[in-house]
Amino acid sequence: MHPHLFPTIKLSLMIVTITLIHFPTSFLADNELYLTCEAPFKCSNFLNLSYPFWGSNRPNYCGHPSFQLDCSSNVPQINITTMNYRVLEINSSSRILRVARTDYFDTICPAAFVNTTIDNNLFSYSTSDDTRLTLYYNCHTPVAALPNLDFYQFNCSINSSTKFINYFTKSSQTFLTLISNLTGACNYWVNVPVLQSAVPATATYDAVIAAIDSGFMLRWDASDSQCDTSLEAGGLCGSDPTTSAFACHCTNGTFAFGCRTVSLRSSSKLIVGEIVIGMYYSHDKVVR
Repeated sequence: MHPHLFPTIKLSLMIVTITLIHFPTSFLADNELYLTCEAPFKCSNFLNLSYPFWGSNRPNYCGHPSFQLDCSSNVPQINITTMNYRVLEINSSSRILRVARTDYFDTICPAAFVNTTIDNNLFSYSTSDDTRLTLYYNCHTPVAALPNLDFYQFNCSINSSTKFINYFTKSSQTFLTLISNLTGACNYWVNVPVLQSAVPATATYDAVIAAIDSGFMLRWDASDSQCDTSLEAGGLCGSDPTTSAFACHCTNGTFAFGCRTVSLRSSSKLIVGEIVIGMYYSHDKVVR
């Protein structure tokens, strides 16, 4: 072996050593994050869940900040604008949730009278499937004499008092107008979304509860266009846990949109391969 080739071989060995020692540290961190988000997760009775959802053993950076699932019971729950909902159905392909209010589960006498509200930046009602029921609480005047109005009267022991009358009706605007014109209208009325198909033909206590428990549809938009761009570029959708902004997780790091064509991990292999091949090639030349 010619002495003048030793510096070349020694330099190649140093480069290989640096490559093997330095690059895997960053690759390991990037790949661990990528692989964690790549694996689907299970939440109660739902399988193969992914972005925008997270929860259970799935970290927040794998999902959207507003899509945390509570998986501690048989039916997952999600919090939307400080209100908890039971998650009854998840359709990832159409990006639609079917949810039902937890405070109205198996009852129409909740602890507090709160209208259903959603975050319009993230959700929208599925207008073809959703309608709403209106329940009136703490009404002072009986309305049994009102003609041509389908309503149901029910009792609730609210604040240990039964002196008030409560009503449910499908004709919410008509009912509200009529009862508001009477002496001492209702103190509260609550709008609860339900499926159009679940609206009871006849207003009864059980029918109203069944309609509310069947839930309603919400279409979500969790940075969907950015997520589609990320997926097309070979990345995975997620978020930055510090800023809560959308992030595209790649094997070579986290970016706002998309991933590089060649990841650093694959590039490192190419570099190492070229160096090793060069070394053997030099050695072959020396031997010959």
